[in-house]
Amino acid sequence: MANMEVVDGKFVLSQSIESAGTLTKTLQTQNQFVDKNIKIVTVTPAGAITAGSTTATVTDVESILTESPTQPSSGEYITVSAQGAATVTTGGFIDEDTAIQSTPVTKYYTVQTATFGVVGSSVKATQKGYVAYDTVVATVNPGSQSITGGALSAGANSTAISSDGYYDGSSYTASDKVTLATTEATGYYKITSSGSATVNRAVVNKQVTTAGYFSADSSPVSAIAADSLTVTNAPTAYYIKKSTLSASAVTSSNVAQTVTVGEGYYPEDRTITIAPMTEVTPTTSLANTGLNTYFTDGTSTDNSITLTPRYSTSAGYVSAHTNTTNGGVTYKKIITTTMTKGTTTVSGTTATRGNASWGTGWITSDSMSPAAFKNSATSGKTYVDISNTSEAPVLVSGDYLYIDAGYTDYLKIKLSKLVPDGSDVKGHSEYILSGHSAYDNDGTLVAGSIPTYNGAYTVA
Repeated sequence: MANMEVVDGKFVLSQSIESAGTLTKTLQTQNQFVDKNIKIVTVTPAGAITAGSTTATVTDVESILTESPTQPSSGEYITVSAQGAATVTTGGFIDEDTAIQSTPVTKYYTVQTATFGVVGSSVKATQKGYVAYDTVVATVNPGSQSITGGALSAGANSTAISSDGYYDGSSYTASDKVTLATTEATGYYKITSSGSATVNRAVVNKQVTTAGYFSADSSPVSAIAADSLTVTNAPTAYYIKKSTLSASAVTSSNVAQTVTVGEGYYPEDRTITIAPMTEVTPTTSLANTGLNTYFTDGTSTDNSITLTPRYSTSAGYVSAHTNTTNGGVTYKKIITTTMTKGTTTVSGTTATRGNASWGTGWITSDSMSPAAFKNSATSGKTYVDISNTSEAPVLVSGDYLYIDAGYTDYLKIKLSKLVPDGSDVKGHSEYILSGHSAYDNDGTLVAGSIPTYNGAYTVA
């Protein structure tokens, strides 16, 4: 009984029906001893059928219906209802995904014809319903209207004259122009400008070209708004001759002179008075600031410079003079000075640097050579050793030796001060690879003694 299982002391054969048709099972009992009852269990699932969705469509032949996804809350609308059903007429097993369609139902709806009437200025529907294309639903009697008014009347007018400036033949100078007064006064010329203008309005016509309804007016209604038109008089140029002077510059003299003002207009009053002049002889003197700081008194035979006051004049308020001396001659001698070069001195760890100095006064043109940086002494020169003073800086690793501008005498600094501290190779050649070297803190070059392994021997 290999194809059965024992449940509650019985042989049980379980089967599930999964499709329509005949299900056959063979019990393997040939040449077998059956010592228990045999129970056969057949499982048949319940069949079911579900109706498919039902669709309903409306053909809008006249295009007067619009589909709405929800029931409208107002207005006229048509409701189309359809329902389908599916029935199992024969009992039995039904395969999955079995579907059937219900019998379709077609219904037709008609829409009544709308009627219209005229109420005053409105055309209203007297019966709701359908209206065919290009159907005349009502007519409106023509009205009439009249348009009056539109006459023109004279408006405000004005006249103005502008003063544009003096014309020199090529352009006008706006700052030099005639002043025009607006009130009458003695000594003024009168200039009058006049002009006229005519304003014409064309006839205003109104024509109704298409019959239609007009609402009644209880009072006149403006058809053309009131308007005004300002006409400016055409500008007219006026010319006034400008008066001139017979001379623009007069040289002063000891006799009276005259200047003639030509006829014409000028924008302001002019008074020209030229009085006779008397001769004036000027005096001179010598004023200075700081001259005695650089010069001492000298004589006509012992001096460095000569200062001679003079004056020159052109004809005018004073008579003409050329190179006239008045006030005497002053003599001065230049104060001289020289430059002194200082020498550096050393006391303990302090170095007093030598300075270059000079006094007040004139100094002969000369030059000072720039300090030179060398690695050997110059023959015949004495150098001051400042290595053990605060003037000799210990260099910072990776930085520079900084030299400020200024005078320097003959100085020397040991190489040990120019090598940055921090080296540990002093007395240790075994720290450096053979064939290489390095400076220790004292500035001594240490040659390396570490041999280079070239693979020719075995390191134990």
